[in-house]
Amino acid sequence: MPKYAILSNPGHNRVYFEASKELSLSELSLALDKLGCDYTEPKGEELGGIFYVCFSTVSALSDEMLAALARLSFVYAVFELVGEGDRLLLSPVPLPEVLYMDGGLSSILKYSGKTNELFTRLMINAALLSSDFSTKEIRLLDPIAGKGTTLFEALSLGFDAYGAELSEKSVTDGFNYLKKFLETEKFKHTTSTEKINLQEKGLSAKRYCADIARSKAEQKAGDTRHFELVAGNSMYADRYFKKNSFHLIVGDLPYGVQHGNVGAAKSGGSLTRSPKELISSCGGAWYKVLKPGGALALSWNSFVYPREQFAAQLASLGFEVMSGGLYERFEHRVDQAIRRDLIIAKKPK
Repeated sequence: MPKYAILSNPGHNRVYFEASKELSLSELSLALDKLGCDYTEPKGEELGGIFYVCFSTVSALSDEMLAALARLSFVYAVFELVGEGDRLLLSPVPLPEVLYMDGGLSSILKYSGKTNELFTRLMINAALLSSDFSTKEIRLLDPIAGKGTTLFEALSLGFDAYGAELSEKSVTDGFNYLKKFLETEKFKHTTSTEKINLQEKGLSAKRYCADIARSKAEQKAGDTRHFELVAGNSMYADRYFKKNSFHLIVGDLPYGVQHGNVGAAKSGGSLTRSPKELISSCGGAWYKVLKPGGALALSWNSFVYPREQFAAQLASLGFEVMSGGLYERFEHRVDQAIRRDLIIAKKPK
C-alpha cells in the first residue's frame, strides 16, 4: 500500500497550527470519503522532527485525488514515503494547480475580528465535502460576511461568492479592497452597485457586484466568476437572493466576546453576540436560499452555546445535522474565552 505524508501549510499562526493538527485529520478523512478512496485512518507523525499527516491507500493517488488534496486548507506539500527505517525517503508528489486566483486575496486584508483564512477554507471544504455537489459551478453564500474573508476564499477556489453584511462600512471596505486587488493583479472585471428596496417601511439594502475573468479571452467567452455582497440585514437573505440558489452556506458566527452581527427582528437590526438569537432571526431565510442537497457550515463559540442546543435549533428549521465521528472532531480552543466548533448541516432533498 502506498503511504503518503502531508506537510502542513506554514502560513498557520502558532496557536492555530497546534489546533490544526487534529482538524486536518478530519478534513482529510472527509475528502477521502467523498472520493470513495480505500485508505487507512490518517495520523499525525513526527518524521525527522517535523509534523506530517500520514495515511496509506490501496492504490496510488489518482489525479482527481491529488486535486482534492491540493484544495485542502492545510496541505502545503505531499510526499510518498519510500523505503523504511533509517532509509525512509520522502519522494515529492506534484500537486495540480487548483486555485482560480492567487490565495493571497484573502490573506492581504487585515482587520480586527478576522477569521483565520486557513480555517475559513477548512469550513468551505467541510461544507462542500458534506454536500451532494462537486467543485463545478458552486455558488457560496456567507450570510454574515464581514469584510469578505469567506467570499475571497471562495473566489480563490473558483466559486461564485455571495454575501450579506449589516455593516455598510465593512461591505464598502471589502468591496474596495477587492477592486484594488483585481486592478493590481490585472484581472479583467466589471463592477456595479444597486439599491434593493424592501416592502417594509424604512428598510433598504445595497448590492455590490463584480464579474471577474482571468484574461480578456475568458471574459469574452463568458468564463467569469461572480462576486456579490449585500449591505443589509441577513434576516432578509431570501429577499436579496433567489430561493434554492446556493450550493453552500458558510459563516463564522459572533463569538460572544467582541464580535457582533445581525439581531433579531424585534431589535430592528441591532447587533447581537448570541448565536442562538442570530439563527432564530435569520436561519429560516438561510434555509430557503440553500439548494436541496446543499450544506451549511457554521463556526461558533461553544462556550456560549452548547452544540446539542445548536443542533436541535438547526433541526427545528428543517436542516439535517451531520453528527458523530468526524463531524464532532472540529472543536478547538482559540483562547481562554473562545472554544471554537464547527457544525455541518444539509438541506434534505
